[in-house]
Amino acid sequence: MAGCTGATEIQATNTIPIPTRIATATGVPNATATQTATTVFTPTEKQPLTLVFYGDSALKVGEVGNQGQVGFSFVDYLRPKLDPGYNLITANYGGKTSQWAYENIGETVLSLNPGVVSLEWGWDDLLGCGGIFDRASNSLVEYRLDTLIKNHIQYLKLQIEALLEHGISVYVVTPLPTLGDLPWSHLGPNNELVWELDYRCKYNKGVEQLVEAQRQLVMEYTGEQRPVYLVDAWQIYMDHPNAEKMYMDIMHPGSHGAELIAEGWLKIFMNTYLH
Repeated sequence: MAGCTGATEIQATNTIPIPTRIATATGVPNATATQTATTVFTPTEKQPLTLVFYGDSALKVGEVGNQGQVGFSFVDYLRPKLDPGYNLITANYGGKTSQWAYENIGETVLSLNPGVVSLEWGWDDLLGCGGIFDRASNSLVEYRLDTLIKNHIQYLKLQIEALLEHGISVYVVTPLPTLGDLPWSHLGPNNELVWELDYRCKYNKGVEQLVEAQRQLVMEYTGEQRPVYLVDAWQIYMDHPNAEKMYMDIMHPGSHGAELIAEGWLKIFMNTYLH
């Protein structure tokens, strides 16, 4: 996930075309199904079912096709509990925003012909401390936060609409709270990110408001009886404040945290798609 040195003004656009499936894809995840020995839940519809998990590094550290075996993903805890005929694809793009996710959804997601897509975006949309806090006073700048949340919701909704257009069920996974206060950051002489560990902002103030906006968006779809569902990872973490192994660092899930998110996701999936 990326930090930023200052606020970025974003101009939201009103007319953006819905992406379509494309015949070929470059740099998309390998669509090979992972077989597991344990079958717990079986589909009621024709197989195989492809499930794509599309998000930033809270989904999995790094970027698909260019990463080591680092970190924990809740997707890995789902594999033994879902039908082995299911094709689970983790499409993780660390440091990217919901706008990038929408603009690339044709190549990164729709090309894989999924039946179910989980979206986990938002933490990076607030651009680190410099995106929503004033550096001198270290106070939250509400108008910056409001602009960035509005922009995030616009592009999250565009992703959802693009998926629904293709008959795909959508699961929105909220961002996690940061473990304590987030360090400020700046770019070094070689354009590298430098964390300022002795100067921190209360980044969760912004993330919490973004999560609430995601909840309200999903509620709108629920009211319209459209297949969009919420997996509230933020609340899962709030419900386990003293549990061990919830984080691997200040912002990414640890083994137990990933396992709890998987349990939450699976419960919603069973009560909706498999119901």
